[in-house]
Amino acid sequence: MILAPATDKPLILRVQDRAGRGPFKPGLSEQWTDPERDWRPPTWMEEFGWDARDRAPRGWHLGSAVRTFQQLGYWFSPSELGRLSAMGYRVVRIRADRVIGESEYQLFVARANPFRWDAAEVDLLEAVEGMS
Repeated sequence: MILAPATDKPLILRVQDRAGRGPFKPGLSEQWTDPERDWRPPTWMEEFGWDARDRAPRGWHLGSAVRTFQQLGYWFSPSELGRLSAMGYRVVRIRADRVIGESEYQLFVARANPFRWDAAEVDLLEAVEGMS
């Protein structure tokens, strides 16, 4: 398989743990979300449909991401990022091989390699300042 040079791959932001998994998991969200928060953007499944997964090569890694800190603010408040940080989650910059879906709120992306590979941690203060 031949992949495009890294410069052709979009730079994205994600919140993920050391394994490259995001924090929206059954039973985990209640541990870090602000109790007064009453709205979040639609999930990638709601925006792009379950069949969006079929637009990536078989075996690639799929996930949600954003392009900007402002978009990150749609998903996470500063206090939520602080709680996630205490739980081992980090804001990272990483390159995606393919953008499968994009909206004003998020990207649905595919990578040939796992999300934990080549992920560069973003300073939490930089992320929070960029969200405002």
